[in-house]
Amino acid sequence: MLDLNADVRLYRLPVIVAVLMVCSFAVATAEFVLVGLLPQIAADVGVPVGVAGQLVTVYMLVGAVGGPVAAVVTRRVPRRGLLAATMALAVVSALWCAVAGSYGALMAARAGSALAQALFMAVASQVLMAAVPERRRTAAVARLFGGFALATVAGLPLGALVGAAYGWRVTFVAVAALAGAGLVGVWVAVPRLPVGDPGGLASSVRAVLGGPMLAGLAVTLLALTGFVAVFTYVVPVLRAVAGFGPGWVGAALAGYGVGTVAGNLIAGRVAPARIGRWLPAAVAALAVVLLVQDVVLRSPLALAGPVLMGGAAFVVVPLVQTWLMGRAGPAAAGLAAAVNVSVAGAAGALGAALGGVVLSVGWGPLWLAPVAAVPAGCAVVAALLVAASDRARRDAVVGAGG
Repeated sequence: MLDLNADVRLYRLPVIVAVLMVCSFAVATAEFVLVGLLPQIAADVGVPVGVAGQLVTVYMLVGAVGGPVAAVVTRRVPRRGLLAATMALAVVSALWCAVAGSYGALMAARAGSALAQALFMAVASQVLMAAVPERRRTAAVARLFGGFALATVAGLPLGALVGAAYGWRVTFVAVAALAGAGLVGVWVAVPRLPVGDPGGLASSVRAVLGGPMLAGLAVTLLALTGFVAVFTYVVPVLRAVAGFGPGWVGAALAGYGVGTVAGNLIAGRVAPARIGRWLPAAVAALAVVLLVQDVVLRSPLALAGPVLMGGAAFVVVPLVQTWLMGRAGPAAAGLAAAVNVSVAGAAGALGAALGGVVLSVGWGPLWLAPVAAVPAGCAVVAALLVAASDRARRDAVVGAGG
C-alpha cells in the first residue's frame, strides 16, 4: 500500500489537492471541449459532422477500456512519476490535436487524451486516498471530481468561445497549456510517492469484482446513465420546458455549476465509514430531482432545477469512488478507481443514447427527465445493497470482537 505520512508532512495537503484538481480540470476540459467545436473541426478536416462525432465515441471507448488496462500495466510504477507521465501525455495529445492535418491524426490524438484522462483520475484518486487522513478522504476525492464539474460549466463554454474567436486549434493549444500547468504542479507540489505493494493481479481483480463492489459499480452505471440522459440535452430542455432564451440558459448553466460545487462540498462532509449509510439517500435524491425536474422547470423556481440536478449528481460521484477504493483495499484501490471511471464513461454513452432515443421517437424534451429517473431509481436498489454489505461487515467485526 502507499504510505505517504512521512513525505506529506513536508507539504501542505491543500496544495496537493489543488494541483490535482487543476489537472482533473485540464483532462476533463480536453474531453468536453470537443462538443462545442465539432462543426468547425468537421469542416476543417473535410468530414461530415456525424463522422466527426465519432471522435467522441472513440474517446469514450478508449477511456473505458484503456483506463483499467493501463492501471494494471502501471501498477508497479512510482505514483508521482506516473501522474507526471499522464499529464505529459495530455499535453502532447492536446498539441497533436492542434496540429492534426487529417481526421485519422485527430482520432489518434483524441485516443491519447482519453487514455491520459482515465489513468490520471485513477492514480490521482489513489494518491489522495493515501495522502490524507481517513476522515478527509471523501472530501479530497470530491475536490478531484470538482475539476470535472468545473470543466462542464467553464472549460466547455470558454473553449467554444476561444474556438469561435480564434479557431478550434487555438482552443487545443490552450488546453495543452492548462495541462502543462498541471504537469508542473505535479513535479513541484506532489512528493515522491512509494509504489507500495500492489499485490497480485488475480487478487486485485477478485477484490474489484466481488459482490459488494459490483453493487457499487452498478450505482455509478445506473445513476450516471440517468443524469447524463438529461444533462446531454440540457439546453433544449431549458428552452422547450422552461421557455428560457439564451441569457437565461446561460444563467441556468451557471446555476448548475454552483450546484456541482455545493454537491462536492456536501459529499466531502461524509466520513468514509458512513458512506454506506448515506449513499442510498444521496442516490434517491438524484432520482427524485430527475423525476420532478420538469415540474420545477415550469414553476417560478425554474432556475433551481439545474442547481438541484448538478448538486445531486456530484454528491453521488465522489461518495461511490471513495467507497469503492476503500472497500477494495490499498492493493486494489487504483484498479477499483480505474474501473469505476471506466463504468462512468460507459454510463455517459448509455445516458446520451437513452436521451437520444427519447427524442428520436418523438416524445420530446418533456419526457427526458422522467425517463432518466428510471435508471436512477434502479441505482437506489444497488445503493441499498451497498449499505447492506457495510452493515454485514460491521456486524461481522463486532461478532468477531465479541
